[in-house]
Amino acid sequence: MKSSSIKSVFILSVLVLLNAGITSSAEYEEGKHYKLIENTSESQVDEQADATEDSTDETVESITADDESSSNEISVVEYFSYGCTHCYRLEQFIDAWLETKSEDVKFSRVAVPTRDDWIPYARAYYIAEDLGILEKVHSLIFRAIYANKQPMGQKRLLKRMFTGVAEVEPEKFEEVWASDRIPKKVQNAVIEMRDLGVNASPTIVVAKKYLITPETAGDLGFMFDVVDFLVEKIKSDREMEETTAVNEISP
Repeated sequence: MKSSSIKSVFILSVLVLLNAGITSSAEYEEGKHYKLIENTSESQVDEQADATEDSTDETVESITADDESSSNEISVVEYFSYGCTHCYRLEQFIDAWLETKSEDVKFSRVAVPTRDDWIPYARAYYIAEDLGILEKVHSLIFRAIYANKQPMGQKRLLKRMFTGVAEVEPEKFEEVWASDRIPKKVQNAVIEMRDLGVNASPTIVVAKKYLITPETAGDLGFMFDVVDFLVEKIKSDREMEETTAVNEISP
């Protein structure tokens, strides 16, 4: 092959790679791959106010301190249900993503009953949360449901798992099971889900501003690609805002 031909092929290859890079950086579009969430509704504000009023002084201080220390954190929240097969399948992608996410990104879950028969599964999550054993039983609950075909919304099965695996005292389990805190947490999750426009699981919300579903992302496996894109977008937007603010202050 002549040198001129080789040079032409090389230039063409470089252009193709550059074009691929441009396409990759702009492949996720608002309204197509993710949705912009409308402003927080009045009911959500009221619910947050009620939660603050119900909290002890110590809890309020803790929440305030956390807010101040994590003001630059970017929240990534999965709205899920143990009754959701897709949520179970998403777990492997969550685990992989958690290994690579930056420290300023905070991941959490909200168990939502997008169907009435999934309310017991939401209760199971919040009972485990209240008992402080989520890390021990979260994956086990999923596996019990989908590998062992056990209806883990049932009290006897939850109690057996929580007391046997997580070594929760039976009396403590009974106290939390019967407490008013659990229905309240489920209610709060339903309100939050409605206010953010979450109507199916799994749904991921980034910075309380962007909403991603398997349908918008194209597949379960692409959801965290969109998450990473939005995290970088938020960081870039923040840097631009800070630069603009500095320039406005400067004489």
